[in-house]
Amino acid sequence: MAHLPAELPAFVQTADAKAEIVYLQDEEDRLKIGDADEDAWTREWTVDHYLDVGDDGKIDGIVALDALPATRDKFAAALASATPSVDAYDVGFLPYSILEGYEQVRSDFALWRSASAAAANSSGDAGLSAQAVVAERARLTIHDIGIFSHFVGDGSQPLHVSVHYNGWGRYPNPQGFTDSRDTHAEFESDFVDKYLTVAMVTPLVGQARDLSAVPLPEIEQYLAATNAQVVPFYQLQKAGAFDLADSTSSAHQQGVQFTAQRLAAASEMLDSLILTAWRTSTTMKDEY
Repeated sequence: MAHLPAELPAFVQTADAKAEIVYLQDEEDRLKIGDADEDAWTREWTVDHYLDVGDDGKIDGIVALDALPATRDKFAAALASATPSVDAYDVGFLPYSILEGYEQVRSDFALWRSASAAAANSSGDAGLSAQAVVAERARLTIHDIGIFSHFVGDGSQPLHVSVHYNGWGRYPNPQGFTDSRDTHAEFESDFVDKYLTVAMVTPLVGQARDLSAVPLPEIEQYLAATNAQVVPFYQLQKAGAFDLADSTSSAHQQGVQFTAQRLAAASEMLDSLILTAWRTSTTMKDEY
């Protein structure tokens, strides 16, 4: 939020709006509170947080990370049509949760623009004043930015874009990487909570940039860059870089820097997606 481009509308730039987005960025994980008891919810929602990419850069050896189908449905169909077939729910939908979240925010900005134009002409939806509609559209936009930002963050975490998502697993392991089932939580939560600060990350965040109006190619590149950090992560882990009890070693400092860079990559991508959603929303028509 510290790097949001200045051209974004004022309602996104307020301290309250930024605080709301920061709070909501973790909402998709909070909602896992009932996943042990809600089978339908678990199948539909939890798979949005990851993509199991193999060491060959493909999902189950079928779909290449740099050639993803255009939509979630086409991705699932491509996996299902393989021999043997693969259930997309077994490998995750992360690129599509990012893309769909971006498209939601893009629509939100377009609807806010439409509501603002209507308010300038003193018209609005029945039951709400024109200004109230503008305020409601702003509120919904902030909410949707907060929700989709979670998946952008997931995309910066190497263990969210790899088959080696919680220990190396049942794969050739010539470097002797850990098989601990605590690997994911210790890095993503415990290490970050204990050793990372906003001040460490903020200076590393680059300037937001224009992406494609349908930014699937840039999402592919973003996830590929994260996937390229899987082996470096496990090398650092093996060297003790994420040891929670040791904050004095050179390995620890390398672990902090590695993690800060990952968080900064997420921040830069999020800012770029928000900026692109805002700029491209000018071409959308409110037919409703």
